[in-house]
Amino acid sequence: MNIEIHIPRPMLILTIVATFVGGMYVAQTGKFTLAFLSDSPSTSYVATTQVPATSPDSVTATGAAVGADTTPGSTKQQQAEENARMAREQREVIKRKVDILRGEVRVLDGERQALGSQIDPALEQQFSDATSLLNALLQDQKKAEQFLLASLNQIWEAEGRAIALGQGYTGTQNVTFTWPVLPKLGISAMFHDPSYEARFGFQHDAIDIPTPQMTIVRAAADGTVEDVMDHGLGFNYITIKHDGGYSTLYGHITQFIVHVGDTVKTGDPIGYSGGRPGTPGAGLSTGPHLHFGVFKSGVAVDPQLYLPALDLSQFEGSSSSQ
Repeated sequence: MNIEIHIPRPMLILTIVATFVGGMYVAQTGKFTLAFLSDSPSTSYVATTQVPATSPDSVTATGAAVGADTTPGSTKQQQAEENARMAREQREVIKRKVDILRGEVRVLDGERQALGSQIDPALEQQFSDATSLLNALLQDQKKAEQFLLASLNQIWEAEGRAIALGQGYTGTQNVTFTWPVLPKLGISAMFHDPSYEARFGFQHDAIDIPTPQMTIVRAAADGTVEDVMDHGLGFNYITIKHDGGYSTLYGHITQFIVHVGDTVKTGDPIGYSGGRPGTPGAGLSTGPHLHFGVFKSGVAVDPQLYLPALDLSQFEGSSSSQ
């Protein structure tokens, strides 16, 4: 199985990730290629993006532009501290790689068992292919590190894009948000959830909303679609810019409905959720869910502070499909 993961910020990988991984890096294309051997038929997953790899507004995890160093001395120290944090978190992910991948295999097995014997053959094949991929990674530590670090970098990339959309805004306008998917199963990982950091080794700047694979994801507020990023089997996401210096991030998207530049209204469908380990859009994932982040003036904030309260008891015994 061949997997190509597109990384639009190649210099970040070269300067930080190169400490930990080898592999093939092609500077001209910005592609990071991983090859996996499994018993399943050979498949090529090529990540694409609607944001040019050489876009001048490419950002780091702190929203700073990649390129020539034009930052004043007061921010250079902050940048150095941020780079040190990122390197530390990458080391933590590497330390946990076996546990992370074994956990994903267990999630797949549990989801498959819950579906019982009456399962569509195509879906059965998806579970088989995903399990084969994860088992192949468990057998090759180098490729496991490459995949996990690439997925982590894509999460940082997504956060950096969302951060940049609201940086510099100093107004006081408020925006009313709605749930992008209904939390019928509650929240599986909170904002800055310590159990999440203990499992994966890095901070969680969002909430995870469990929802079945291919649930319709809806815009949480009026806005403009800024990013539609397809990383193949990595972390796929959408960002939307809203009034008031707000932006939202929708992660683990397995299929996209919107395009960059689209104007959306609250509740408009923008894509379909993913998160099943080893499937398109999942990257680092604990199972089918939506990763939802809210950013205000370039700072990650707890989405639940901006979402309406819901009585989860109203969903008891109901289907999670939308």
